[in-house]
Amino acid sequence: MKKLTRVHPLMSEAFVIWLTMIGYRFVTNASGVLFYCEASGKNFPRNVMIMANGRLNKPATQLFEEFKKYKPFGEVA
Repeated sequence: MKKLTRVHPLMSEAFVIWLTMIGYRFVTNASGVLFYCEASGKNFPRNVMIMANGRLNKPATQLFEEFKKYKPFGEVA
């Protein structure tokens, strides 16, 4: 079984805000939140999804790792 990594709730909310600021739009449904961007390429992957149980798919995980490089809260989160 894979070990779960929990993040601070403010970090999760900041990630969603960051996605919308860089140009992603989102659609919510029963299975989770799907983010899409009109631009495509290596820096803007498609089918970014946060599932209803809080898990991230592979493109969302890649963007989250990039987001963590900016250290949005410093030592707090």
